[in-house]
Amino acid sequence: MNSVPRGSSTPEPGSEALAVLAAVRFARMLRHRVQYMLLAIVAFLLLGGLYYFTKAKEYRATASLLITHGGSDVLTNSANPTGARDSLVPTYEKLISSETVIAGALQRLQESSAAWKVDFAQVPGDEWPNALRKNLSASAQRRTNIIEIRYRSKSPEAGQAVVRAVVDSYLDFMDRHHKDASVQTVEILDNERIDIEQRLTQRQDELLDVMHHVRDLGLGTDSHVVHPAVQRVVRLNETLVEVQKERVHLQGTLSAIKGSIARGEDLRQHLITVDPAIGRELLLSGMGLSPQNAEAINKIEQKLLDDRAKLATLSRHLGSAHPQVAEAAEAIRNSENYLASCQASINQRLSHIQDDQLGPLLLSMVQQKLADTSAHERELTNQYIDAEAEAVGLSGRRAELQIVENDIHRLRSLHETLLNRIANVDMNQNRSDVNVAVVSEPNASDEPVAPKLATILVICLVGGFGGGAVLVYVVDLLDDRFRSPEELSEQLGLPLLAMVSRLPQMDGIGIEALQLNVDPTAVESEAFRTLRTTLSLSGESHERIAITSSQPSDGKTTVLTNLAVAFAQAGKRTLLIDADLRRPGLSKLFDLRGQGGLSDVLRPGDDIAEACRKHIQWTGIEGLDVLPCGSRPADPAEALGRARMAELISWTDDAYDQILIDCPPMLAASDAALVGRLVDAVILVVKPEDNPRRAVLRSAGILATMRVNVAGVVANFMGDSGAGYYGYGAEFGYGYSSGYEDDDVYHEDDWDDDDDLYHDEYEDDDDGGGDEQDEYAVAEDVDDRIHRTKTPPAPRRAA
Repeated sequence: MNSVPRGSSTPEPGSEALAVLAAVRFARMLRHRVQYMLLAIVAFLLLGGLYYFTKAKEYRATASLLITHGGSDVLTNSANPTGARDSLVPTYEKLISSETVIAGALQRLQESSAAWKVDFAQVPGDEWPNALRKNLSASAQRRTNIIEIRYRSKSPEAGQAVVRAVVDSYLDFMDRHHKDASVQTVEILDNERIDIEQRLTQRQDELLDVMHHVRDLGLGTDSHVVHPAVQRVVRLNETLVEVQKERVHLQGTLSAIKGSIARGEDLRQHLITVDPAIGRELLLSGMGLSPQNAEAINKIEQKLLDDRAKLATLSRHLGSAHPQVAEAAEAIRNSENYLASCQASINQRLSHIQDDQLGPLLLSMVQQKLADTSAHERELTNQYIDAEAEAVGLSGRRAELQIVENDIHRLRSLHETLLNRIANVDMNQNRSDVNVAVVSEPNASDEPVAPKLATILVICLVGGFGGGAVLVYVVDLLDDRFRSPEELSEQLGLPLLAMVSRLPQMDGIGIEALQLNVDPTAVESEAFRTLRTTLSLSGESHERIAITSSQPSDGKTTVLTNLAVAFAQAGKRTLLIDADLRRPGLSKLFDLRGQGGLSDVLRPGDDIAEACRKHIQWTGIEGLDVLPCGSRPADPAEALGRARMAELISWTDDAYDQILIDCPPMLAASDAALVGRLVDAVILVVKPEDNPRRAVLRSAGILATMRVNVAGVVANFMGDSGAGYYGYGAEFGYGYSSGYEDDDVYHEDDWDDDDDLYHDEYEDDDDGGGDEQDEYAVAEDVDDRIHRTKTPPAPRRAA
């Protein structure tokens, strides 16, 4: 549990200190309840012994196999790498428990003797493989190729027989399934070779067919020579372009002629500008000239040009009077005169040609020429389209040709590779790529491997210690008591002021019932003087002290009165105040019930000093007075919370050296907290044997919350050191319930009955209900049952 802080400046312990304290507490707990530890250990030992003697003995049979690799990889023509071989060892290990190996082992076992069936006596036949696999295990030794096979059996002979059968089945499996694959590989490679040859032949036929359709001229794909089909497309394209240009020119000429006709312009300008050849032809036709005349004119014009060139050449080398120069000049003049006369004749004829005759003639000629040109263009276009399609098809076929050639090249390379691989395969059929050798023959131990006595003993001791610790912890949780005075002080966070042992039974009332007054030299009386000394030497002012407890019957009144006697014996004027207005134990102890007291002093009106001198009683011990509780008020908490209570304590400071106030239990009412805020300190009395830890911790927590200074705790009702686990006594006859026997003593049974009434009263107060007359009636009923039958002598009033 968490301890309640005192509100002092002392720093809280760290986590390491708390861990050490927890360990110490747990060790102390184990020491106090060692019988539970022993009981748990003995129980575990008995269970372990029962298991050891009833459990069937198991024996282990073992065998070791060496896995090695032989041969080579026929596909790579190289030995397997070491890492690849080692990675296969777990696979070979798993094969030992495979269904095939297990089935083969069972088949061999059924053919042998029946000694092995001891492990399968209670197992159905269809469950034998699972039963065998359950007891069978295999593991590879680290960094080796050795596999160890283990089998647990009820008989050494049966275990050895089963391991032998498993080893033989495994060897047979490895022999059948891990032979060298040379022959099978050659067959596979040969079949692949035949298939490649067939595909190669087929592709070669396809190559010939494609070459035929392409009309291959033997030009490679990297040749710069253009194929004839492509050349034809180029030429057709060039011719088509020229024809298209001519068509466009004729269309323009036709449009110009139509425009001139429409505007009434002279059409003769179009004869030569449109096309000299066409213009001359039209003029000759219009003038009635024959083509021979036109040809003669053309020849004369050509001769004129030649003569002019000749004259220019001769003039650079000869003089103007040279005969050749003169002859050339004469020829030129004759040609020019002839052409001029022809032109004059043509002009004369043209002047007689009417525009209405020349227009239709020009239009007819140009339209005819345009029609011929358009027809020629269409023919060239069709030829170009066909040639272009043929060229495009030729490109696709050539691509197909290239694909076929590449495929043939690949197949030939693969065919050659297969031929080389078949020639290099190792044909040694007797070799195996995986070799298994038995390095340790199946053998069974004569000593059982389970159950082992040493292992069972260790498990029992560990389990017993752990179980005992858990048992002690659970019992301690269920036992909600403080285990020691040290734990009491530690968990409350308060100093332990004193430990009051069990007090003997006292006869009498008042001071005759006080241990320190009756027997001051007794060992039990020393605890109260120790408490007085502790308070005096604490270094703090403890002149006004209130005493309370967590629950009724904790002996706080007994501790209070004996402490008062100790202060009085030390020469201090001491005043006892009974502030338990609900169940005044102090007033009962001194037989002062029914007389005026604290409740009367707290009533407003009278002077505090006068009221105190009127109600304070002398106890019969020099220097020790008592202020009884007086009549029970309707609301005790309200009465104690008045300013008159503070005035009372202030007055007692001047009249007495030591003031001790008896307060109700903390969990019964808040009266103690109210009084505690007016005094120097509060002492918490704890009865460890009866008080639950939670109740005590809650009481200390309430005082801390109310900021009440708690001087410490007094452990009451402590027994002998050898009595009980905690050192607490088993009886307590003098405490909060100290009373009287027969007519003069308050009986414990009566006190128990009164406890019920005490709690009922507090419950009524907490509910805020209940009639005042009923509360006083309950109090009077308590007085009737616990008071002496005879009237005690009245105490002497304090001076």
